[in-house]
Amino acid sequence: MSHLHYSAAELASLAVALGPSRQRHDTKLVGYKVKYLDPASFRIVAWEVFVKAEYYFEATHDSPVILDCGANIGLATLFFKRLYPKARIHSFEADPTTAGVLKLNVEQNQLADVTVSNLLLSDHAGEGKFYIAPETAGSLMMSATQSRLAEEGREISVRAGRLSDYIDGPVDLLKLDVEGSEFAVMRELVASGKITQISKMIIEYHHKMANGASCLARFLTLLEEAGFEYQIDAKFDRISKEGEFQDILIGVYRRQ
Repeated sequence: MSHLHYSAAELASLAVALGPSRQRHDTKLVGYKVKYLDPASFRIVAWEVFVKAEYYFEATHDSPVILDCGANIGLATLFFKRLYPKARIHSFEADPTTAGVLKLNVEQNQLADVTVSNLLLSDHAGEGKFYIAPETAGSLMMSATQSRLAEEGREISVRAGRLSDYIDGPVDLLKLDVEGSEFAVMRELVASGKITQISKMIIEYHHKMANGASCLARFLTLLEEAGFEYQIDAKFDRISKEGEFQDILIGVYRRQ
């Protein structure tokens, strides 16, 4: 198992990286060289990943297998390597531009045992529609769901694939943040039987995206019927708001 601890120099690098927006699109972060596309998106994710440590988990050995699905520019991948240097990680990102930066961040930090795939995870293989924000490269709003970006989204065609095709043994952690495709990915994992290979998951569930119908119960039922327990963290300003989008973080673990 591992524990998260930052040195004084690493804390200083966090303070600089999370400071006011700069014209540059690269920085040093807890010992890593990081290139990013959108400064605002970078600061949001860096805070969630390295300060709040939303993806912290305890593995049972020092070389866990981790699937980073929806890796964006790779901050979670870097965090996992910081936590478990011997981790074996497969990082998936749908947007080609963002996936290029993800690959660069892996290569320039000489991360061993990290594979990068430019792939839209779905319930089928082939081509898939993906919507990007033309004015904001690396936007956190990119999605396979058109309504996520409203009228601002531009449709591109990307390679789609099933996550189950990349699972050939036990997985210690599945991190899933795929901006609305989580239902398709989870249903396919269940249908393929590969869900049984996964020990833990950290899922960002997108509740009422574009004011859609509530279906969280159905998603949680998939997890329950597959033998998992979970904890939930939901972000909201006021509980009486109706129709508001929420990011819901779900920590999932195998029932003992």
